[in-house]
Amino acid sequence: MKKLCLLIIAQIILITGSFAQKTFTSADVFTEKSIVWFGLDFTHCKFIGQPTIHGNFYKSPDFVVKNYFYDWNMIPLKEGEKYDIGKAFDKNYIYFDIDTVLARGKRYNSDSLIAFSNVYTLSAYSFQEIIQSYKGIATEGIGIVYLVESYNTINELATYYCVVFDVATKKILLQEKITGRPQGGTVKTYWAGAFHEALEKNGKVYKKWKKGAMIK
Repeated sequence: MKKLCLLIIAQIILITGSFAQKTFTSADVFTEKSIVWFGLDFTHCKFIGQPTIHGNFYKSPDFVVKNYFYDWNMIPLKEGEKYDIGKAFDKNYIYFDIDTVLARGKRYNSDSLIAFSNVYTLSAYSFQEIIQSYKGIATEGIGIVYLVESYNTINELATYYCVVFDVATKKILLQEKITGRPQGGTVKTYWAGAFHEALEKNGKVYKKWKKGAMIK
């Protein structure tokens, strides 16, 4: 009976071990050839200023939340060659898991979208709580998300936080503040241009991270 119990325990350990999720460290960010792209998280974003290009933009923030949050997240899927996430992070394979940020975006209170101050900062202390709430399809891997801080039309600048994390544990591995200059003739293309420049800058950020990790 004792031998039978030990056998059962051994089998349980073997089974649970086989389903254990692989975890990653910051060093793995530079050796792995794939990442999970979680998209642009707008749920703490503020819009500052109102250029003439936006017209009645501030009269309809609800439209922005319901439509543009989705549209901006779809750009890398529809225009992957221009918005090259793989190039920005030196990866061969990109797995898109944007349903989490899309669902979060739908719950965003549009009344909070417009900032009544020219100064707004997303607290870095909130990053871990935000990442911890993600429940996408991917259960392991290296995840990357852009937390959108602000779209500032006074300074003509978009501000993002690129956050790299372990999908299984939600532990943040790397993070960096990145900005981009908007360009385009419509609200959609205006801020899409900012994201494009941010991705290009991200390539340099990635090289800086890699050098700091002393990985060739």
